[in-house]
Amino acid sequence: MSSAAVQPPPPVPPPPPPASAAASAGKGIHSKLYNGMIGVADKFVPAKMRPLWLHPAGPKTIFFWAPVFKWGLVIAGLSDLARPADTISVSGCAALAATGIIWSRYSLVIIPKNYSLFAVNLFVGVTQVVQLARAYNYKMEQDKLEKENPKLALTQ
Repeated sequence: MSSAAVQPPPPVPPPPPPASAAASAGKGIHSKLYNGMIGVADKFVPAKMRPLWLHPAGPKTIFFWAPVFKWGLVIAGLSDLARPADTISVSGCAALAATGIIWSRYSLVIIPKNYSLFAVNLFVGVTQVVQLARAYNYKMEQDKLEKENPKLALTQ
């Protein structure tokens, strides 16, 4: 008996899927509905708006809609400016400020550059930095009051 074992032939790769299967890959009911709505809206876009409409980060993509909905965080941050400073969550504001600043940078290095994502993340970061400044000022005022009147600090 020979020491060399008989090797089986290499496996044959499967044939490529038909073109119709590739075109329908990832086309769930939501995608079909969205693509249908975009197809209808596509007929009504004026010529002057076509460059925006067809942009790689335009309304036909998630790169447009994600920043649009993220403006809700900015609105919430701005409405929190009316809250008392002692109710500010420092850790929550710090996390939102950090992600806003980090994602601002990221939105300028990705392809396609997404300036709407940059703007919303910059505003998220700035509003949260303002909240952190309010919390810091409140803490400094409380420390100052505590030093001036130690008895007041004991009763609180």
